[in-house]
Amino acid sequence: MRLFPSPIFRHVARGMTGPAQRSFVTSTRRFQVQDANMSDLLAAAHRLEGAKKAHPTAEHMPLSEVDANTSSPGTTDLMNGARITMRDRHLWLSVPDMDMKELKLSYVYLRDLCKCPRCVDPNSKQRTFRSSDIPLNIQPQHVRWDNEYLEIEWNKDTEGTEGTHFSRWHYTYLVNPSINTHDSTLKSMPPLLWNLARMEKAQHWIDYEDYMTDRNQFIIAMRSLQRTGLIFVKGIPDSREMVEKIATRMGPLRNTFYGMTWDVRKVPQAKNVAYTNQFLGFHMDLMYMNEPPGYQLLHCLENSCQGGESLFADAFYAANQMKAQRREQYDFLTKVHLAYEYVHKDQIYYNTRPVFELDERTGELGHVNYSPPFQAAIPEPKRLDDIESKLDDLDSELFNPDSELLNPDPKLNYIDFVHLQQSLQIFTNHLESPGNVFELKLNPGECVIFDNRRIVHARRQFNTATGSRWLAGAYVDTDAVRSRFHICTKQEPQIWRHFNPDAYLVPFDLDNPRSSDRAIKAAYRMGHEMTNRGAGKYVKYEPEQIAGKRGKSRNTRRKIARKD
Repeated sequence: MRLFPSPIFRHVARGMTGPAQRSFVTSTRRFQVQDANMSDLLAAAHRLEGAKKAHPTAEHMPLSEVDANTSSPGTTDLMNGARITMRDRHLWLSVPDMDMKELKLSYVYLRDLCKCPRCVDPNSKQRTFRSSDIPLNIQPQHVRWDNEYLEIEWNKDTEGTEGTHFSRWHYTYLVNPSINTHDSTLKSMPPLLWNLARMEKAQHWIDYEDYMTDRNQFIIAMRSLQRTGLIFVKGIPDSREMVEKIATRMGPLRNTFYGMTWDVRKVPQAKNVAYTNQFLGFHMDLMYMNEPPGYQLLHCLENSCQGGESLFADAFYAANQMKAQRREQYDFLTKVHLAYEYVHKDQIYYNTRPVFELDERTGELGHVNYSPPFQAAIPEPKRLDDIESKLDDLDSELFNPDSELLNPDPKLNYIDFVHLQQSLQIFTNHLESPGNVFELKLNPGECVIFDNRRIVHARRQFNTATGSRWLAGAYVDTDAVRSRFHICTKQEPQIWRHFNPDAYLVPFDLDNPRSSDRAIKAAYRMGHEMTNRGAGKYVKYEPEQIAGKRGKSRNTRRKIARKD
């Protein structure tokens, strides 16, 4: 590998003088030039900039640009401690000052990452080439590093490519080139597991007008929905169409055989237990579909009857408790599948899935699948191809404590029903523990939004003889809502990252107007909303907000209590 400037390059550089030529050097859009002649001029100017940064008498002084001579591979020191090592099919990039791990990047891979206007249409954002078009022997002609961006001028490019072709990437893109909206390991997106005590303090209520028109308040609401899986909207106009407006603020409606939106009210000869006045236990919706809806909305239009309270529990919290206390049973529910079905005259749906569905990449909990009202016959895969010929041995095997039927192997080619029953019972006990269940009765003009792949919901029995109960519902797919989450992080990254599960709370007594008034005024001075429909037990604000107020109000300071 040789360092700039070369004799040929110095000859080109001497012919490029004057401010007009140097203006190309400062342009960050030079790689977008399509004309071949202009691209050649651009390439020469680009090299001139690299040569100007090299001291003519200090041969080993760090440079920002190198010739890519892969026939003589070696390492070149660049600016600020960066190093590039060239090989015949890849390069190594090391940038110590940015705490970036050393990256091994093949030339084919780098060429495939190109996002220049020649490779990705600026309007449609779609690629104009195929991965299979890239020559396996593609090589860089020149490589440049400017302390943030890696730029390559290609020597052998895809067939049909004319003129000089530059590819340019920021180092953060090279480290993480994909925006994976399903990545649960992102530091800015960790779920906040909750029980009753935490949800009573952390519940998020947002006014309908703020939800629809105030971008920052909407982002705060989405942040809470992503963290806890459960938020509430209040002050909604009395209209059946409002649930669609609230839902489409997050993303497109999910259509099912129930319709784009649907009603939850008592009907005769109901095809779903939700359309009765009976008690409805904890469950998740549409587990029998190949892709269950990700988020559910229930907008209360009427709820004047006795009963009908809504119950919610964090299945992730219950699963986490089970994992810590009964790891064997937890692992069992990650492997064994349950079946769910919906069988009626005009619709037949069926699917199987594990109770705890893990992320294949991280091994962490990705979804919980739990819906006893729609559970079908437990699938029992055949343990042996000729199991039918061994049925006579089955009864005696059940009484053998060393039998494989009572000691399932990791592949789970069969199901131990005793183990399954015990594991499900443990999980159910955690879900239904009074300390884990958040209960409230929705009032007209209020809407709950929750994660259907994490939060289980239930409903108490109600008596329509003393009133009526009517909720309007809708679904939005996981992809749409997670897309909205990531848009919110880009629009207001500071607001999104500001969420703190260890927020401080100002408790106040509703029966003591003076105490309530002081707490409300303190919260309003800090610019933070109240919880519990605007008249609950706590006013919440963040620790940094407290820090600026502690010297101003001794009474308020005494009321501060750290969240459990």
